[in-house]
Amino acid sequence: MTGPRAPGLIASDDLALPPDLALGAHVTLGAGVRAGAGCAIQDGASIGAEPPGEPVVLGDGAAVCARATVAGGVEVGARAIVGDQARVEPGALLGADSVVGRNVTVGAGARIGQRVRLQTNVRIGAGAVVGDDAFVGPAAHVGEGARLGRACRVGAASRVGRLVTIGEEAFLAAGAEVAAEAPARAVMIGRPARHVRDVPDEDLLERPR
Repeated sequence: MTGPRAPGLIASDDLALPPDLALGAHVTLGAGVRAGAGCAIQDGASIGAEPPGEPVVLGDGAAVCARATVAGGVEVGARAIVGDQARVEPGALLGADSVVGRNVTVGAGARIGQRVRLQTNVRIGAGAVVGDDAFVGPAAHVGEGARLGRACRVGAASRVGRLVTIGEEAFLAAGAEVAAEAPARAVMIGRPARHVRDVPDEDLLERPR
């Protein structure tokens, strides 16, 4: 193996790591890990160990925090962060400048866009798609195959059902349960959630001109 070493490191002999990688103790790295410039891998993280042999790409400046698990076949974009004890399952994609918070699970094959924020204890189901600039609050659950549009905001402890689509710039109030499509800019409240009004122009991430 070439590149930096740290106490308790478990890594393939033929693994090549960049010299500026910040590497914590007791890290496990699979044979397919490829890290860009300026990456950081903190104590106890596991990257690409399962399934074995599948490539993992960490973009420039990406960080995998303490005791996080990044499975094989995952791509982590430039400057993205995988938080403490988070889990990113096989084949998932995390876009540039996005943050996966503490104890978050990103399911197999999920697609997370750029500049997304997934707060603590969020669950993103397998195959789900989260658009650029979306925000998902603490303990929210996004079902398998669901689609969150660009810049939508999902409140704490909300639930988005399996295969449900949430439109761009929609807002789900804390605790909302959405089992059917929510239109773009819809403000959804309640269990089951109902469309009570639209997000006003002044609150849109991209305001009409």
